[in-house]
Amino acid sequence: MPPPPESLRRRLAGRAIVLALIVLAAMPAYLTISPAWRPVAVRLVCALVAAAGCIRAVRWLRATAGPAANSPLDAPPPPPAEVELDPRFISLREDLVSAARSRRYFDVILWPRLCDLAGRDLTWVPPRRGLLRRRGPSLAAIEGLIAEVEEHP
Repeated sequence: MPPPPESLRRRLAGRAIVLALIVLAAMPAYLTISPAWRPVAVRLVCALVAAAGCIRAVRWLRATAGPAANSPLDAPPPPPAEVELDPRFISLREDLVSAARSRRYFDVILWPRLCDLAGRDLTWVPPRRGLLRRRGPSLAAIEGLIAEVEEHP
């Protein structure tokens, strides 16, 4: 059998020294305890040594057993599915936003579509005044036009 490596010898020597210091420190403590409590103290120390040994044994067994297999119950939940909007809805939403931003887009694109849907002429939305003249009608005005289209099928 080959000799143990140098690091193992040093580790064992260090543990022996620590154990000797603990025993030397425990002897005066044992002698200062009243004789009625000495058996309890010895049992307590033995229980601590046994618990430390059990903890080391469990750690060693876990290390040699490898990683635990993941249970399907321990897995994180799958991410929620993304909401997919209908392309027609997205197109209509973009038309409304563009019409509110540009008066020309409202006059050329959205107004004829709304009139075709209504089957008749709708109430004309006057252009805005002042600096907002180039912007289209407000979303509230467009909502009123859509409500007017829905009133008369």
